[in-house]
Amino acid sequence: MTTYDEYRDRRRLTTRYRRKIRSYGTHGDPKEAMIEANLTAFGCFGDPGLPHHYAGVYFIASGSCIKIGEAVDPYERMRDFDGGNPHGLELLHVIAEDSKYARQRLENQLHLRFKHLRLRLEWFRNHPELTGFIGSICSEECHP
Repeated sequence: MTTYDEYRDRRRLTTRYRRKIRSYGTHGDPKEAMIEANLTAFGCFGDPGLPHHYAGVYFIASGSCIKIGEAVDPYERMRDFDGGNPHGLELLHVIAEDSKYARQRLENQLHLRFKHLRLRLEWFRNHPELTGFIGSICSEECHP
């Protein structure tokens, strides 16, 4: 699970390194310099170095609620919900899917599957049935 604050901090660090590289006017390939800066900032994690940083159907926890949605970049999507949110946000899992049509279809299937837990729009109760589902797919698809 990754909080939005961790994502924001890593983005700031990446931006700082990019500015530094541009200001030095690297000799050679700027892309290689960016890779080196990302490795310096994040080690082997890459940019931005957070789990589940890919397109797909996401599960975001906030207090006693879980949002099921789809996005190309779930962390950027979290920015929309972060402002004014007193509970903070945690990205629980993303089911990877590149195709927008496939993401929307899967999202709709999950909304139907858990409709008895729906609070409002795409927000659902943090219930053992839903968290159990997330835990089961996460253990199957995620790599440590």
